[in-house]
Amino acid sequence: MNRTRRGIWFVLNICFICMIFIMPASAKGKSAAKKNVPKKIVLNRTELLLYPGEERKLRVEYIKPEKASAKVVWKSKRKAVAAISPKGELKAGKPGKTTITAISKKNAKLKAVVKVIVKKRPEKKEKECVFGVKRQESNSLLNNYARMQRLDSVVFRSKEDILTYIKEAYMEDYTYNKYSFYYKKKINWNERKWRNMLSWTFLSEYFGMDFKKQSLVVFFDRNTNIVSLQTRFDDAGKLQGIIRFRPRSSEPLEPGIAVPAVITYDATTLKISKQDEAMIDYYQFQAVEE
Repeated sequence: MNRTRRGIWFVLNICFICMIFIMPASAKGKSAAKKNVPKKIVLNRTELLLYPGEERKLRVEYIKPEKASAKVVWKSKRKAVAAISPKGELKAGKPGKTTITAISKKNAKLKAVVKVIVKKRPEKKEKECVFGVKRQESNSLLNNYARMQRLDSVVFRSKEDILTYIKEAYMEDYTYNKYSFYYKKKINWNERKWRNMLSWTFLSEYFGMDFKKQSLVVFFDRNTNIVSLQTRFDDAGKLQGIIRFRPRSSEPLEPGIAVPAVITYDATTLKISKQDEAMIDYYQFQAVEE
């Protein structure tokens, strides 16, 4: 009988010791699992205005807590209007309205929505376009991003388009220069901080323009004196915006004058009607004589 009791006590003691070691590990596992569950997700867009055939990339821009899983499932309410791939690649279809929903894989109750409007393109025709033009002093970050993305022109149809370009340019720069002194820590800025960054660029001048009537087209790395904008069909049937400009005259330097080692970054902006911007497929620059 005593042997039986001793055996039972021995087994219980072993079990108790095992529980002491297992419980902290289990608690740590549960704690790590909780940290991996997101409580808030913010996408890089809230609204999009597109035309049939245009594409955009949607992604998770901000997540809370910071170390939570950013993996989401993408769903389109009307795939015929706008279809989205598992990687967040959005393509506009027929005209209409729809919503794109991102659902967290770790928390099915957590969702973020993007409103998408796909408009029918106006009838393409050859015409003389009314426009407003201005040459701007840009900065390396904005110009380099356009160059890296091989963007001949950048079209802004809303305030959010402008903010998105600023964000993407900074995020791209951070990817290549995250160990520099400028980025003391990872970019995780709120909307107020992004607007502050916008205020340091020439794009802030256009943040208050009437995007219901006009679009902004920016040509980075161009300091061009534009004199006219006309639309013409090319041989393939695409409508090109012919931009005629006067080349800048360059005067020879006098002997003994050195060229300063300063690199300038320029941009030329066009404000045109939404109708004209929507029907132009691409832009072509043509120099004109004085």
